[in-house]
Amino acid sequence: MKIFEKKYIARWVVYKFLGIKLKLKSKPVHVDTINLVLDENYGIGNRIFSIVNAIKYYTPQNLNIYWDNKRWVTQALKDLFECHFNCNLSEFQEIPKTWTNSKKEHTIYFPQASLITPDKVERTLAKENITDDIRETYRKIFSQIRPSEKINKRIQTISLPKSYIALQVRNAPDWSEYGRNENLDKFVDEINKYPEGTNFYLSSMNKETSDYIKEHTKHKIIELPEKDYKSMYDAIADLCIMSKAKEGIYSYGSTFGELAWWLSDEKQKYTIIGSDKNWK
Repeated sequence: MKIFEKKYIARWVVYKFLGIKLKLKSKPVHVDTINLVLDENYGIGNRIFSIVNAIKYYTPQNLNIYWDNKRWVTQALKDLFECHFNCNLSEFQEIPKTWTNSKKEHTIYFPQASLITPDKVERTLAKENITDDIRETYRKIFSQIRPSEKINKRIQTISLPKSYIALQVRNAPDWSEYGRNENLDKFVDEINKYPEGTNFYLSSMNKETSDYIKEHTKHKIIELPEKDYKSMYDAIADLCIMSKAKEGIYSYGSTFGELAWWLSDEKQKYTIIGSDKNWK
């Protein structure tokens, strides 16, 4: 057993000395090198928020990322996005044994997967606590994230109307077991409030959800042609198309919808559907 151990987990610094554990919140400070060990079950939204948090929180010169692409996410970061951050970015599919902790280097396990400002406040659309100043500050980082050439080619396969509203429905089996799936009629009721002729671009995770929405609304529902619901390329194409919408209707608790809002050049109007009252 190690006599002393120091480990960074999300926003915490965990000290262990002779079996005694002390957990303290980390502080925003410049660190030359940040190593992010992203949870293998993190989706795209969780991963990107973790990266943005690290850049804003630590202003690193070097940002190393363990990005598993064999489980929930099935493509490398570089295949999905072009990142033009003001630091050196390196991506790894295995955790290097050389990663360590020191004054100039921090290795952070499972970093915070929602947007947390340096005052340690979680900022989400549902909480309505994202001020104009916060959006302007963080948009400088989000604007450095752009779709890859492969994603742009996929986007070009669809002819989009001049004006549309993004509709993101997160319902899927992985959320069902945690009580997070919402009644689809809530989404249908919301979009049916809009005037006739309104176009909606739908990002869903399965055909069953898509079919239900289309069967229960009078509006035109648009999706990627020949959508592959398991494709990471199609998912990121959805994300980028949603970010260009004038408004967004997003699932409560989904960082994917939140990310679309942050990637938008203009500040989107938005509606959040659902709550956490049934969450396990």
